[in-house]
Amino acid sequence: MKELLKPVIVLTAICVIAAALLGFTYNITAPLIAEAEEASANAAKTEVLPGSSTFTICELATPIEGVLSVSKDDGGMGYAIQVQDQGYGGAYVLMVGIGTDGKITGAKLLDNSETMGLGSKTGSADFINQFIGKDQSLEGVETISGATISSNTFIRCIDTAYQAYEAVGEGA
Repeated sequence: MKELLKPVIVLTAICVIAAALLGFTYNITAPLIAEAEEASANAAKTEVLPGSSTFTICELATPIEGVLSVSKDDGGMGYAIQVQDQGYGGAYVLMVGIGTDGKITGAKLLDNSETMGLGSKTGSADFINQFIGKDQSLEGVETISGATISSNTFIRCIDTAYQAYEAVGEGA
């Protein structure tokens, strides 16, 4: 009986110690990770809304599917809107800057699981720069050949950002 009980006690002790160490590590790193994510989000906001520096989070009266956050530039430059949609390879997260004139000031692909060399091209400067200065009609925007799903996901994200822009009162 003792021979069977000893390995069980040893394995249980190992599991308890490992779980405690994992919990301790999480408690130490969680604030650091949250701080790094916030710094990354703020950097993306200032990138898509040039000239901006500080932001105030806006609450939407009615949630809009795909809108992760809406931030208004405290200097009155416009809004930085983080949106998400489903791409070819999974979640597709985009930060979109829209000026008070209703035109896109910038966009930054934050996260995607698109096919390397095809769908991932939607994060390239060549693709993104064609949106700068466009209004909600997105007239003249071209998709990437061979990456139509990813290109259309990018465009849907822009449309979702404009829905949020209208919901906070600027596009109405």
